[in-house]
Amino acid sequence: MNEVPKKFFRPSGFFAHIIGIPAFVLGFLLLFWPSGLREIGITFSEYSFHVTMIACIVLVVMLIARIVMMVLCGKNDFIWRQCYLCSMSEVVFSSGFTALYLWLMWHQSHAYFWFFGYSLLYLSILMIIPYVIINLYFIGLDKEERIQNAANATTGEKIRFMDERGNVKLLVAPEAVLYIQSDENYLKICYMEDEKLSIYTLRNSMKKVEDLCSRNGLVRCHRSYFVNKVHVKVLQKDKEFTYAVLDVPNAAHIPVSKNYIDQVSAIL
Repeated sequence: MNEVPKKFFRPSGFFAHIIGIPAFVLGFLLLFWPSGLREIGITFSEYSFHVTMIACIVLVVMLIARIVMMVLCGKNDFIWRQCYLCSMSEVVFSSGFTALYLWLMWHQSHAYFWFFGYSLLYLSILMIIPYVIINLYFIGLDKEERIQNAANATTGEKIRFMDERGNVKLLVAPEAVLYIQSDENYLKICYMEDEKLSIYTLRNSMKKVEDLCSRNGLVRCHRSYFVNKVHVKVLQKDKEFTYAVLDVPNAAHIPVSKNYIDQVSAIL
């Protein structure tokens, strides 16, 4: 599996990285507190202040880097090699700004690159541990989800559409769903029932059903639409808009916005 799990770029993955990694760096350095610093008269309060500043530097660098990753992921699929390069850049930039901070605090007692070398060495070691733990956790979640999806496909399990209170309102086979449309505080679920088009109106939001849709083959094609990829026959363009034409007679043409054209084209 070369593609990075989508959960990396959702709020859970985002906050796990930008909070977990700086917190690990801070906690480890506070517990470490080298004895050599005590001998030269640096108190724990002074040491903890500098360590906190280093953790804040790591936090800011990771916040910016992860926002860039989320923006890029919204347009293209991310592969592991790109993810590793991003992680390496986070370590390098964190080390660079940490070295600059230490260089200024210690009144330029050594060359900047002397501080940079030590910062790069220690931060590489400290940051790789939570990187590995967090990445393995999300890989495990993604694998479990794939296994569950495969099991559902084998057993013919139906999609359980719930309202905003968590009550199951509609049970339908994944392949029967054509598209889902957002209509203010409601969703219109278009599906096939006894070879006829049916529409069920459900009080819920697109955001809350996003995971459910992605697990069952529905892809985002517009701010207000999910479409079932197995029913997309062709993309049709006119002067202003692009539409997904479905393989079901009399089904509405589904708008495809510019942000999602590549994603929908890839399934054809």
